[in-house]
Amino acid sequence: MSLLYLDEFCKKSSLPSSACSRILISYKFTSGKIATARRILQKELAASSLKGRYCIVAVGSYGRYEASIESDLDIYIIYGKSVSKETIKAVRRVIKAMTKAANIKMSKGFKSISIEEMHKNIGGKNDTNPLITNRILFLLESECLYGQHFYSSAYRKILKKYLNDFLKFGKQAPRFLLSDIIRYYRTICVDYEFKITEKNKDWAIRNIKLRFSRKGLYFGGIAILLNSMNKRDADKYDYIYKNLRLPFADKISHILLEQQKTREHANILSLYADFLAAISEKDTRHHLKKLHKSDRDKDKKFHSLEKMAKDFNDSLRELLNNGSWGGKNYIDLLVL
Repeated sequence: MSLLYLDEFCKKSSLPSSACSRILISYKFTSGKIATARRILQKELAASSLKGRYCIVAVGSYGRYEASIESDLDIYIIYGKSVSKETIKAVRRVIKAMTKAANIKMSKGFKSISIEEMHKNIGGKNDTNPLITNRILFLLESECLYGQHFYSSAYRKILKKYLNDFLKFGKQAPRFLLSDIIRYYRTICVDYEFKITEKNKDWAIRNIKLRFSRKGLYFGGIAILLNSMNKRDADKYDYIYKNLRLPFADKISHILLEQQKTREHANILSLYADFLAAISEKDTRHHLKKLHKSDRDKDKKFHSLEKMAKDFNDSLRELLNNGSWGGKNYIDLLVL
């Protein structure tokens, strides 16, 4: 994936060059690792008789193009009806071998997901938290490592289901997809509380990621959908398809350039660049993982990141308040 807007934004805005460089460091590192992963997977799966029936997808920091040497690779295998369990197991073995060859940390587990499972029952009683998460991450932060044709087809299939009425009747907001992105974000906020209280997992690093990368993912998604309201009805689908998966920095760059607000809201990306720098440091990650919640009030490193997170949140709210969203009140679209 290419960055479409960041370079122009860096030239026209008040964003410090150091912030632009920090964002590009993460992007270039991720791009290099993804290129290596693709090359290995294409070679190892060249003889597969099931080409075009499944895809291998990166999500998480690799899907957002924000990875560092400290990042784990989160993988989805998305498959069609004719792919057997044996095939999935074989593909898993190839992926594990690829991560070793590419010197990429592998997350503890990766998911195998049926495209039909992702596409059906959106909002129904069988639409579980994991299904919501898989579907929204696929739409907002996925990057294909293998099986581009299947990936593109699956992506369009799910996106069109969300946007069917929006495209059919025109003059409407994309409420279906907006609502599910909001539901996803609220779900992970509740899930965070469950994990740190019931499962006793590391709280500090989860807290900071929730307030930056997870919030950025959420905000970037709704901002693109809100900005689509400024487009002609005939152009809305293509606009959303082109921009919904972009990295957070590119989404924000695009919206600020298009709405001619490059000066007053550049601090959004400055704060996000500072977060990327901090979370890429091994010592910072180790410190946050070991920090006890009872020590949060006296921990200077956490306090500094918490202050950044509050400023980031305020900056996003200011953009919502000052942005142009097709003549509609964003409160009506996001809350009421």
